[in-house]
Amino acid sequence: MIDDHQDSGELVRRVAEKAGFAVAVTDRADRFRALCIDFAPHLICLDIVMPQEDGIELIRWLASIGSDAAIYIISGHSPAYARAAIEVGRSQGLNMAGALQKPVSLATLRETFAAARPGRLSAAAD
Repeated sequence: MIDDHQDSGELVRRVAEKAGFAVAVTDRADRFRALCIDFAPHLICLDIVMPQEDGIELIRWLASIGSDAAIYIISGHSPAYARAAIEVGRSQGLNMAGALQKPVSLATLRETFAAARPGRLSAAAD
C-alpha cells in the first residue's frame, strides 16, 4: 500500500491484516519500490495523486519489473484519474484489478480483500 495520507494507509492496513494479508504501508515512492522488490506483493493498493511522485510513474515502474500483483487504484480525486491509471496499467500488461474511491468504506475494503485472496481474484473490475 502506498498513500500519502497516513490515515488512509492505516485503515487499509488494519482491514487487510484482518483479512489475512501480510501488509506493508508507506507514503514514499522510494520505500514502495524497495518493499515491492523485497516483499513481492500479491495485491497493491496504489494512490495515484501524491506530492513527490504520482501513481502513473509507479505503475510504469511496476510494469518494468514485471509485477504480477493485483493492483487497486485508490483516489480521492476524480474517478477519471483512476480510469486513466487503470488503462495505463493495462496497456503495460499489469493486472489492474479495479479502483476504490476515497473515502473507502470498511465494507468495500472487506469485500475487496475477501475477493482478492490468493486464488479468488478471477476478473478485474472497474
